Amino acid sequence: MSVTDAARTLAGARPRLALGRIDFRRWILPAAVAVALLWLILPPLVFIVQTSLATNQGDAFTLAHYAAVFGSLQGTVSLFGDSVVFAIGSDIVAIALGTLLAWLTERTDAPFKGMAYIGAFLSFAVPPIVKVIGWILLFGPKAGFLNVWLSQLVHIPRGTLNVFSMGGMIAIEGLLWTPIVFLLMTVPFRSLDPSLEEVAATSGAGALQAFRRVTLPLALPSVLAVLLLTAARSISSFEVPALIGIPAGVHIFTTRIYLLTTQGFIPHYGDSSAYGVILMIIVGLALYPYFLATRQTQKFATITGKGFRPRLFHLGRWRILGASLMLLLPLLVILPTLALLWASLLPYVQQPTLKALGSVSLKNYPHAFADRHIVDAAMNSVVVGIASATGAMFLTMLTAWLVVRGRSRARWLLDQITTVPLMIPGIVLGIAILRTYLTLPIPLYGTVWILVVAYITASLPFSMRFCYSGVLTIARELEESAQVSGASWWTTMRKIVLPLMMPAMFAGWIAIFMVTFRELTVSLLLVTPSSQVIPVTIWDLWENGSVTELSAFTVVLSVALIALGLLLRRLSQRYGYRIA
Repeated sequence: MSVTDAARTLAGARPRLALGRIDFRRWILPAAVAVALLWLILPPLVFIVQTSLATNQGDAFTLAHYAAVFGSLQGTVSLFGDSVVFAIGSDIVAIALGTLLAWLTERTDAPFKGMAYIGAFLSFAVPPIVKVIGWILLFGPKAGFLNVWLSQLVHIPRGTLNVFSMGGMIAIEGLLWTPIVFLLMTVPFRSLDPSLEEVAATSGAGALQAFRRVTLPLALPSVLAVLLLTAARSISSFEVPALIGIPAGVHIFTTRIYLLTTQGFIPHYGDSSAYGVILMIIVGLALYPYFLATRQTQKFATITGKGFRPRLFHLGRWRILGASLMLLLPLLVILPTLALLWASLLPYVQQPTLKALGSVSLKNYPHAFADRHIVDAAMNSVVVGIASATGAMFLTMLTAWLVVRGRSRARWLLDQITTVPLMIPGIVLGIAILRTYLTLPIPLYGTVWILVVAYITASLPFSMRFCYSGVLTIARELEESAQVSGASWWTTMRKIVLPLMMPAMFAGWIAIFMVTFRELTVSLLLVTPSSQVIPVTIWDLWENGSVTELSAFTVVLSVALIALGLLLRRLSQRYGYRIA
């Protein structure tokens, strides 16, 4: 909307009493937003801490649950060690691949750069649990498609490449994080001052040598920030540790919490809550240096003026290798999806052979969507996705406006509150919300609305970034002109702020809607038979061994989410939003 259009919308605005408008903006609105944010975040934190410090009957204070956690020191050390090894190992894989691909895309003349970006966005669209299942079908120790082919090709014993191991967990988790690291690292590589690289090239340094001795040191602050972020999120990961680690007998904090909550006749909420509190502290300690690093980003500014022109390195004889690496990100989506597509066409999972081609049919597709549980889960996911995305964007739109336009000295607290869910792993947030609404007399448990509350809480940090950037793009003068013309606050928001923020809000809405179809850990402990959603249904189908039915369902789901991912990419290109 232009200034002229905004002025026209104000022509019919009715004057309002300034006193009422000022009171609402300064007191009522900030208080209402603060109460809503605190209600989403504070009760789950209080109840999980309270559960970890209460007896199983909940009537007395105790440290028994923490004593049980640390009672077997060897087991606790082993659990902590496996969690750290898994997080750091997968981070090294993701940082190495993602950073290299980002450099090739932004600073070299490697072909197929567009394919790398498309692959990254498509990877964001496909749920992690779907990709993990696809990788298991490819690299299972006994019947994995690629595993069998490789054993026949190089004559090694079948099962030598065993995905059900710590090494397999690290490799798969690293590959899952590589597209996200790639998207995060493209920005600093695009912004680096090329003068030092040009000096290196003039001195006779090749592309790889200049990358190692000049470009990488300049990008080191960004690399370290991404490393801290991915480490914190990897230690909170669930899909890979659950689908690969549990069968392999390798446990980390998230799987231990899940098993304590679901195994046995009586859930061990006290012990699982104690593990959850410890995990939150670990994640918080890992994220704190990240917040400090990103707060000082102005120290690492390298775009210096109109003469800035990023210089592309010519790969020369390495060009073919660069082109091959550019295809890696699309392959990370295509290979697992092809494995699922093949499995969906067969009556049972078998190797791709000429004999197996005789059994190919589409029977699994109508059978999958004739299953009432799958149809109900899909409908529930759509309802939860729409409600969660709408609620999160509306709440953070008001929050972002107060943070940017507000006059209170404490407005920065609202921004800080929205970042708290980053420190709460999904499995811990699920237990916290479960304990909250099992205790409070609010009838949400057993309905889809408890999932809406959980998803809104989990998505606050991300929706806030979209809305914050949207508010910053609106000139304050437009709102001041509305006030001078006598427009109320609501009229100004409805006719000026909301239309101008709509591109940012719509991009954020789509991103959060897609996340609700991806997120397993938050919903796994909150669903009931009447409130199933797609990620949990996929989990149940895998647990029950319905691989072919699961494959047919996930292929259709992946195609739908990929279409949404392409729409999100188009929005990000059109309006300049970076989705990572």
